[in-house]
Amino acid sequence: MSDGREVAAVLDGRLDERLVGRVLEAAADAAPGEQVHDAVARVVEIAEVDPEGTREALWALRGDADALEGLEKGLNLNPTRATMALGGAIQLASTELASASPDLGSRMPELMRWLEGTW
Repeated sequence: MSDGREVAAVLDGRLDERLVGRVLEAAADAAPGEQVHDAVARVVEIAEVDPEGTREALWALRGDADALEGLEKGLNLNPTRATMALGGAIQLASTELASASPDLGSRMPELMRWLEGTW
């Protein structure tokens, strides 16, 4: 939900669909080969405005098998590696967002290593 420049990643215990749309739009508008990077950059942008809400959203995502499957299919990895990569990225993001001074932007290279399967 947006209120001025504020963004809430979770609304009534569910991911804000407008934010999901913004992430998907970033991926769709990206240059070939940059879809994952641009989508992650948009998630980081949202997370930095609402770290706690983003942690809640990541927690909700862990329990949404359909959403996870869709995200895994968007990675250029075999199914087992995609599951591990997405889990690693979610854990990394959740941990960073729980820190006293979250800075998910500084973790972009590590997030990308997970999601590109170069770990």
